Amino acid sequence: MLFLLSHFLVVLSFQYGKAYVAPVLSVCSRSNPNMEKCITNAVYRIRQNVANGDYGDGRSATRLDPIYFDKLAIVNGQGLRLILTNVTIQGASGFEIKKIRDHLAERKFDIVSKIPVMQINGKYDLDMNVLLMKTTGKGHFNLVLNDTIANMLMEYQVAPVGGKNFIRFNPIDLKLKFGKARFNLTGLFSGDPTLEQVGNRVINENPNLLLDEVKPVFEANLGRIFTDISNSVVQGAEESELLPP
Repeated sequence: MLFLLSHFLVVLSFQYGKAYVAPVLSVCSRSNPNMEKCITNAVYRIRQNVANGDYGDGRSATRLDPIYFDKLAIVNGQGLRLILTNVTIQGASGFEIKKIRDHLAERKFDIVSKIPVMQINGKYDLDMNVLLMKTTGKGHFNLVLNDTIANMLMEYQVAPVGGKNFIRFNPIDLKLKFGKARFNLTGLFSGDPTLEQVGNRVINENPNLLLDEVKPVFEANLGRIFTDISNSVVQGAEESELLPP
């Protein structure tokens, strides 16, 4: 999803301790009248680097695709307890940038992207009231999300060190809007085939009842990963190198 890197236009590698712009990229200056297009093209050119977390010359970061979480816990009063483990998210690197709004004077960017397809797999432990039905289960899950919209606010600061002004991103504010969703949970109701089928049907007829509970946890954890990736990529880079006049 490195729509998250869409606002900074270069990926820096390091050789003999000196930063330089990676040769596969071009720089978009602040005076460029087509800033959004320039940034979008620059990001698309590094899509595979972002997916693999490999920026060359030994410079690496957390992978964008797939993304792993050991454990995610969602608890909401008496109505929901959901524990997800061994979670794998695939498809984030298929992002499409829809809009970029820069606020250079304020050192921040608003980015809107769409992810056509994401597939999320792992193990679950669920105790939830869905409408009038108490749904319980423990097993494997698969979730397919279509047309997810990701809105991100990216803001950075400059940290003066040794006469240089290095960039450091604040925690990225990520908001997700899910489109179509399809769940498949094995092991519902202790694996009773009939009840498992009924449970999956009830969940898929009302997917937002579960997605609305899961969304804040996904937003927080994905936002943290995106922040880590961004800061890893710009480590040692100055503002004037990333966004020249």
